[in-house]
Amino acid sequence: MTKRVLRLLSGALFTTIALVGTVLVGPASAATAPPTALARTVYYSASGYSAEADQAAQIWNSRVPNVRMVRGGSATIRIHATTGGGSRAYPCGLGCATIYIDSRDVAAGNSALRIVAHEIGHGLGLPDTYNGICSYLMSGGSAGTSCRNPYPNAQEANRVNQLFAGGFGVSAATTSGVYARG
Repeated sequence: MTKRVLRLLSGALFTTIALVGTVLVGPASAATAPPTALARTVYYSASGYSAEADQAAQIWNSRVPNVRMVRGGSATIRIHATTGGGSRAYPCGLGCATIYIDSRDVAAGNSALRIVAHEIGHGLGLPDTYNGICSYLMSGGSAGTSCRNPYPNAQEANRVNQLFAGGFGVSAATTSGVYARG
């Protein structure tokens, strides 16, 4: 009887370790995982910085299995070019934002792709961090013009994945605000 209990406990322990390992490496493996059947489709349009918008959408698609960004349809994330006022996002709910990419930010040496990916992050529910760390996409301009990283880190990708879990969104009130480049 004792051997059987030990085998059951060992099995439970190995299963737990396997599950915890999956959780710990989940965001990294999520980077290569295909979108799930429950992925929520977020449509976007880009009247400016079109190539960067397409690339940023591919980046988010590769990092967050619960979101599938697609150009066209009834776009809820709309990206526009502007001059002056700074790059910024006006979220209107989860998977919804009006984004302005300021050509002056790009002319100043900031990566257009990083700016677009960052502003899309706001449309996907992420706030600014302003921590100055380049590996955080949501640190935005605080990381400096030398930062070219357009990829959300594992923590950021995991948060978006959680927000879109099961294909359901949250109310506009939880993601409202204006996010300006800082």
